[in-house]
Amino acid sequence: MTLPQAGRMRVRYATRYGAQVAAGWPELRGRRPPRGAHDRTAVRLGVGHGLTVTEAGLAFLQDARRRGDLCQPLDWIPEVHHPLGGGEAVIPDALLYYRSRGTRGADKSGDSEDGGAMLRAFVEVDRATMGPERLAAKIHAYARPARP
Repeated sequence: MTLPQAGRMRVRYATRYGAQVAAGWPELRGRRPPRGAHDRTAVRLGVGHGLTVTEAGLAFLQDARRRGDLCQPLDWIPEVHHPLGGGEAVIPDALLYYRSRGTRGADKSGDSEDGGAMLRAFVEVDRATMGPERLAAKIHAYARPARP
């Protein structure tokens, strides 16, 4: 599809069949594709945000690698549903998790000599499309799965 008013940029998206095939890959097994992932109109409406979220993921990946942390492209997972109970849920723009190198560094296999720390973060990318109160409420809700 060619995006209007975006420098004639081309964007590829999976068809319903393509999403079904990708769901069988070991890396994606058990994950559902985002709603509308195969709908041309939904893709057109969400592509700007999706590209911005992808750029944020690449920045996290580059920074982790610069510091010597073990971070792979699939350690960045967009739109992960986290139930809060009572029918409520949060869906951050992405979930980032990877292992830090610790104080002594990682060997060639990526295993940290002192274990390092497993890092996990919900990532919300705001493109000034919601008010500050709504954004603050979303971020506050992201802390709920970590509470006992």
